[in-house]
Amino acid sequence: MLTTTRTAIVTGAARGIGAAVAVRLAGDGHAVAIVDLDEAACKPIVETIERAGGTAIAVGVDVSDEAGVQSAVEKVAGELGQPTILVNNAGVLRDNLLYKM
Repeated sequence: MLTTTRTAIVTGAARGIGAAVAVRLAGDGHAVAIVDLDEAACKPIVETIERAGGTAIAVGVDVSDEAGVQSAVEKVAGELGQPTILVNNAGVLRDNLLYKM
């Protein structure tokens, strides 16, 4: 069976659902960019993926900053290849009221 490695970006991936999705995508053979506000917080998920034989990088960016997102995507494309999978998991709450999200 021929498989093609694709590149995934998962936002809000330093913990919780985003981290679980990133680990699953890596387990399925995809290269994964672990994206969150704090790049250092992404490192444990990157290490988990790499220990399992996968490929991942940590990227710190505020997804509400358009220029920052553009730079992050360019970094991912340069290090892992053009992204073809996007999981928008980051929770952006402007008024801090979850029920309005």
